Amino acid sequence: MNRKQIVWSTLLGLLILFGAWGQMASHPGTDNLYVRQADAFLHGQLAIDDYGWDASVLNGKIYVAFPPAPALLLMPVVAVLGPAATDTVAVSLLLFILTLFVVWRILAQLDLPPDLRFWPLLAFGLGTPLWHALQWGDGVWFFAHTVAVFFLVLAIREALGQGRGWVAGIFLAGAMLSRQFTLVTALFLVVALWENPRRGDRPRDRWRNLAGFALPLLLAGAGYLWFNAARFGSPLDTGYNYLRVNDFLLLRFKDYGLFSPAYVLFNLTYLLFQGFHLSFDAPNQLSGLALDPFGSGLLAASPFVLAAFFARRDRLVWTAWTVVALTLLATLFYYNNGWVQLNGQRFTLDFWPVLLVPLALGLKRQFAAGQGRLWQGLIVYAVLLNAIALALMDPINDLFRAWPTWF
Repeated sequence: MNRKQIVWSTLLGLLILFGAWGQMASHPGTDNLYVRQADAFLHGQLAIDDYGWDASVLNGKIYVAFPPAPALLLMPVVAVLGPAATDTVAVSLLLFILTLFVVWRILAQLDLPPDLRFWPLLAFGLGTPLWHALQWGDGVWFFAHTVAVFFLVLAIREALGQGRGWVAGIFLAGAMLSRQFTLVTALFLVVALWENPRRGDRPRDRWRNLAGFALPLLLAGAGYLWFNAARFGSPLDTGYNYLRVNDFLLLRFKDYGLFSPAYVLFNLTYLLFQGFHLSFDAPNQLSGLALDPFGSGLLAASPFVLAAFFARRDRLVWTAWTVVALTLLATLFYYNNGWVQLNGQRFTLDFWPVLLVPLALGLKRQFAAGQGRLWQGLIVYAVLLNAIALALMDPINDLFRAWPTWF
């Protein structure tokens, strides 16, 4: 990075730390379901103590329906500090920093020069919902996203680098046991591992490497199926049907179930087309700014994503787009689009690490073609929107409240 990029990185890092610091220790660790699940594991239990929102209740017992990897990751922290003192925002901040370090290495593997790497790194870290996941790491949903993204970038780096199938498989298993839909990334990793010259030229060597990749996934999948059966009576029952939900989610679930074509148009609108929506909720509608809790669309929140279409379409890039399309298709039928979220769509984090590859390659070609200023502007715009949503809403609200009193 050049001097300007180092200065901006420092300033943005301080902004991130400022936002995360405000969340740290603002809630007891037991507010996060994964902390409770980690504590239950440490006591040899699958069920947790009483909890309200987002827990699953069956036969008088309370369970965490979500996959167990984040809880397993937290077990050493909970064992040392105790559940109440475990700060998942602090853990999220550490994972966020490590994720950006791994992304920097991925960009180097894609042959981006250091000065250019700054821009896709900035876009990925601060121009996507990843910043949101860090900021709200005290919640179960967002902590799971942070953990899953961390494991995904590790898997991608391994597949593009040393190419050890068993290592990439372990990392993808960690992602899958945090966010189930990340399993689709296996398609991208298989192609990357197959084409990796470090694994030999003979098909037999490549197939052996892919077998090593599959083994951790099969073991993790078997463990997850057992985990479901032990709690809910069936390997295929994730417990989502027993979630404590209310309001519009309860109405949706009663009318159409967990997955339905009825949700496609709503989810598609918010996925692609919804803008950055501010409402004015004061009685005179001159202040009281609030953000749409369903978030904003991918094109509005992260318009730089269009650079990914300029990547040269080789087998790896086509596979990346296939992963993106399949993941999007699955989430369109889900009864919730990621609510509550302030900017962007958090479910896109299930494929953003894979989309990083065509994005970086597309930006590389666009910068070489003299279009760098355009994409720099779009990346800065996306970062600014996230900064407003995640760090600046309180002072902006103060300004809007004070403004009418000056006249």
